[in-house]
Amino acid sequence: MKYVMQSFSRLDQRYVVDKAEGHCSCPAFPREGWCKHLEAVGAYRPRKVNLTSRPSFSQALSGLVKSIRVRNIQEAVYWLGYCWGFRERINGTQFRTVRRLLIGAAEDGHSVSVMEQMAEVFQPLLAKDVQLEKVVAELVRICKVPNWWHPASGGPDYIYAGMIASREMLYHREAIQVQEALGQMERAIDAGDSAKALRWAMLVGNVESGLSLMATRLLGIATVRNHQVALRLLRNIYLRHGAKLGGDNNFITQAVWWLCGGDSPVVDELPSVSDEEATGLLDAARSMYPHVIPGWCCDGIHCAGTDVRYAGMWDRMYAVCRQFEYYQRLDPNDEWLEASFYSMDGHLLLRRP
Repeated sequence: MKYVMQSFSRLDQRYVVDKAEGHCSCPAFPREGWCKHLEAVGAYRPRKVNLTSRPSFSQALSGLVKSIRVRNIQEAVYWLGYCWGFRERINGTQFRTVRRLLIGAAEDGHSVSVMEQMAEVFQPLLAKDVQLEKVVAELVRICKVPNWWHPASGGPDYIYAGMIASREMLYHREAIQVQEALGQMERAIDAGDSAKALRWAMLVGNVESGLSLMATRLLGIATVRNHQVALRLLRNIYLRHGAKLGGDNNFITQAVWWLCGGDSPVVDELPSVSDEEATGLLDAARSMYPHVIPGWCCDGIHCAGTDVRYAGMWDRMYAVCRQFEYYQRLDPNDEWLEASFYSMDGHLLLRRP
């Protein structure tokens, strides 16, 4: 697929981007062999990988994330257990694993009750003597609620708005004044324009201390409006664990979306998970050893790999929404129809050559 795309820095410049061949006519491509225009249309430089039953921690963590994303609970439990095995060998891996579950509660779900539950147990799950079954239970709880690719979650609207916002950012690369940007975000929230509000939120999030400043501003907006869902996201989760979330903005962007009028029928769903269920899944996972990591778990962006379908960028996530719409299920083994699933909405395309 070829596109004539407007330059991100010069309004009078056009480039021919060949997605299938991985080629662009911009001056950066001959120097680097890759460019931001290719990434903007959903093409990423693959990082060769040897898929084995003993992948690296980063690959296994990606396997955990992707399995949660597609709601393959048994696969997710397997990779959780595999990641857990690194605790004694690599410092910080327990923290990174548990943090990914906290992030995943928002990045791959719209139940604020599940997010609050994960925020409540976050610290206890970091204890050295915590039982793995307790961690498994929280993973299962996340997976029991429909993800954003399922219409029952209200999530496709959120993902589409985020995709448009991220693409608008490409064409507005000037430096921002944080307070002015926060004001623009608030005006967009008042107008109910979720894509524009998310764009300003993303821009502020890229600035040092931007997330904390934005959380404070959003808390004020939510308080004035008495918006209970946004207040829960901000007070009970982000402001409680923001320092440990690093630069992750999932709870912030969800709060922005809700304040713009977003809605999800699953917001208060809190599935129960019995000890027996968690133990049974863990026992089944242990019986799967050794288990070669599937290619769809390795995106080449967060770890070595070549399959970008389920990577956590807005454009790729919206493509997954369209995959579910087409097949009425989400199975990595189904044929991936890139031309049908990948949306170019929000890009400034002049024509196709």
